[in-house]
Amino acid sequence: MIPELHLDDPARCPSCSALLPPERGACGRCGLLLTGPLAARLWQVSVEAAALLRTRQDLIAQLRRQPAPAPAPAAAAAGVPAGPPVPPPLPAPRPEWSRRKVQNLLLALGVGLLGVAAVIFLAVSWSTLGVGGRSAVMVGVTALAGVGALRTYRAGLTSTAEWLSTLTVGLAGLDCAGARSADLAGLGALDGGVYWAGALAAVAALTGLFAVVLPTRVLPLAAAGLGQLPVLLLAAHLVGDVDRPLALTATLLAAQVVGALAVAAAWPPVPRLREARLVVAGGGGLTLLAAATAAGAAAFGEEGSLVVGTALLVLLAGVLAAAGTWLDQRAPAADGVLPVVDGLAAALVVAAVWAPAYDLVAWRWLPAVLTAAGVALLGAALLVPVRRRTVPAVVALVTGAYPALTAGEPVARTVDLMVQPLHLPWSSSVAAVPVVVDTPAVAVLLAAVALLALGALVLGTRYLLAAALPVLAAALVLVPPALGAGYPVTLGCAIAVAAVFLAAGGLLGVRGRLVEGWTSCGTGAVLAVLGASWSLEHDVTTLLALPAVAAALLVGAAAARGPVALRPWRMGLGVSAVLVVVAEAAALARYAGAGWPAVWSLALGLLVAAGVAAAAAISLRTSVEDRFWAPLHSTAVVVTVAAAVADVGVLAGWAGADLPGAALAAAVAAGAFLAATAVRGDIRRPVRGTVQVVAALASIPAVLLSALDGDRLWLALLAIGVGTAVVATTPQRHRLGWVAGLLLAGSSWVRLALADVDAPEPYTVPGGVALLVVGWLRRRRDPAYSSWQAYGSGLSLALVPSLLRAVTDAGDLRPLLLAVVAAGVLAAGAVRRLQAPLLLGSGVLALDALVQLAPYLAAAYDAVPRWLTIGALGLLLLAAGATYEQRVRDLRRVGRQVARLG
Repeated sequence: MIPELHLDDPARCPSCSALLPPERGACGRCGLLLTGPLAARLWQVSVEAAALLRTRQDLIAQLRRQPAPAPAPAAAAAGVPAGPPVPPPLPAPRPEWSRRKVQNLLLALGVGLLGVAAVIFLAVSWSTLGVGGRSAVMVGVTALAGVGALRTYRAGLTSTAEWLSTLTVGLAGLDCAGARSADLAGLGALDGGVYWAGALAAVAALTGLFAVVLPTRVLPLAAAGLGQLPVLLLAAHLVGDVDRPLALTATLLAAQVVGALAVAAAWPPVPRLREARLVVAGGGGLTLLAAATAAGAAAFGEEGSLVVGTALLVLLAGVLAAAGTWLDQRAPAADGVLPVVDGLAAALVVAAVWAPAYDLVAWRWLPAVLTAAGVALLGAALLVPVRRRTVPAVVALVTGAYPALTAGEPVARTVDLMVQPLHLPWSSSVAAVPVVVDTPAVAVLLAAVALLALGALVLGTRYLLAAALPVLAAALVLVPPALGAGYPVTLGCAIAVAAVFLAAGGLLGVRGRLVEGWTSCGTGAVLAVLGASWSLEHDVTTLLALPAVAAALLVGAAAARGPVALRPWRMGLGVSAVLVVVAEAAALARYAGAGWPAVWSLALGLLVAAGVAAAAAISLRTSVEDRFWAPLHSTAVVVTVAAAVADVGVLAGWAGADLPGAALAAAVAAGAFLAATAVRGDIRRPVRGTVQVVAALASIPAVLLSALDGDRLWLALLAIGVGTAVVATTPQRHRLGWVAGLLLAGSSWVRLALADVDAPEPYTVPGGVALLVVGWLRRRRDPAYSSWQAYGSGLSLALVPSLLRAVTDAGDLRPLLLAVVAAGVLAAGAVRRLQAPLLLGSGVLALDALVQLAPYLAAAYDAVPRWLTIGALGLLLLAAGATYEQRVRDLRRVGRQVARLG
């Protein structure tokens, strides 16, 4: 710990308090670097800490100079020192429940106990009282509850009146159950569903009348809820006795929906009845969902109920539309519900239209008819007010597009047919290619085009119109095979459609409709690629189709002339046309009898020529740093270099070299490109960087393929290493010297392995020592130079090859010497507090020890029972989990200590 007086002394080290040398670049004792922003921040913190410590000492001195406080009178008289001050009394605990909650709880318990008492009384007296007595008791108890509710309400006890009203309604239901059980007036002979439908209707009506006299909240809610149950019970009773139960159920539920929503719309605007109105409206909505489900099931699945189910679907859709209009005019706060209502109404209309189609139309034509119905419904959406048009239009669009998805199967089958020749070109005759497409698939696609186009008009969005373009292209391509045309006609039609869409895309882009233009151009490009792929089915077809594809691409490029935004597309089409021309030349050479090496060499040579010509033309026309032309120029350079490297390998194979020999030739070419960028100083910087990156990437597969033969691998590594070393001589690429050193070292190691050299130390240790000396001299001149930069490469070169050899060394001398050297490196790193020697030395020492102990550890593992090993591991994991937080803290502290090293 540094003394406090030395914290703000500029002549002393802030770490060890030693006197600093005159230049003050670093501490002579601890080696702490005292230059840079971190050192300045450390000095600032030290000054602030010293000031705070002085302030603390002053406060302590002031407290010591103050007189002690006088003791309290009572305590002084008794001779007892004053104690700590008495804390103020704690506030009284607040009640957890309000009086109203306690009141409601008591009332609820009272009402519940009264109801239980009534049930128990009836059960106990059931056998002793006659029918008249039981009826009198039940009616009397109910009447007493109602009178009590009325009297308490008039006395101002509203809560009591609410609970007594609840008891009255419950006792009324109990009276109904008792009357049927007692077979009062022959009620026991009635069916349960019919009886309870009538009983609940009567209770609901009486409850509503009682609500007029007693204006509580419970009675209207009970009347609104109970009044919606009789129809449901009646429907459940009748469905078992009719031939078409779904149609009957849907009819009864639809009638209740109409009645409930009509009552909710005509409900008087009384505040206390608002909740009951919501109950009626909510029940009507739930019943509407049930009615719609039953009507749809009847229309689609019940024989003989098509007309009734469809009519009910239309009726329910009309009810929803009327409800939406009512909400739009009289309930502005219901804007969030209005889209849901409109969407459900539109969905019911769609179901009503689909039901006859499912019953009358043949299955293969059904998707086309349903999509056409979507077009009609989307057109009908224009009759809806603009404010409410979006949701019905979207429903019609989605439900119309869904059946069109069935056309995806023939489209996918055709695309798969077009790309199959890529696996085996020129493998069949023209007549052997099957092209089979059903007419309904084309009809579905055409209907989908009309649907999307109309949707763009109704919804006012260009994206739907853009989405219609690929669908239209697919339909046009499938028209010839649907009409019975063969492979040549279908292929020609596909290329012609590609040309039309490419030209249309360019014209749309020129007119500013970029969304549709780019979509049309992309569709045309995809068709052009598919046409070129499909033309590989037959040799003559390929020779005839590729020029047509190139012409289509050039037509699209010519049509896109003008706006700056279309430049990338225009250049992309031009480059694609050049590639197709190159492919045509290669196809001609192959058709003339040339071998594949000659064909590939010709194609790659043409690509090199095209890339050089394009790069030269761009360089002459404008600056390669231009925002638009720079990527094109870089693309031309990339194509040129990659094609040139590949062409060298192909030429070597054409000359008779095997695969590793061809890869070696490509590696030499890549190394030559790397060296050329450093030797030629007149190459512009962007071009130089592009060539270096491409050559480096091209060298990777070349080296991997040359690894099939060791004699070629070390030469490939040597070529790439020399090229990288030449690049590293330039000021901007000096860091590549590490890569060059590794490549050259790898080349030498492969060569030594081929020469059966099993002792790498004579070849690696001298170089490692030399690198260590150079690093030591550099670090001596520049203390800020990190230990990894100074010693990392030398230590790696000296230790890692020996470690790799020690893994397979059966003797004891090399592992022992390596352990001694690694321990020395570790000790040097610990003494000098250097990160690179510390980590490298410890890592090599640990791996060396682990490798040497591996046989003994394996023997011990075989000797110890498995359960004991597993148990020990479990205990270790348990102990580690128990002290997880402490271990994490220790690891973080060790990491910080290592990070502070040089």
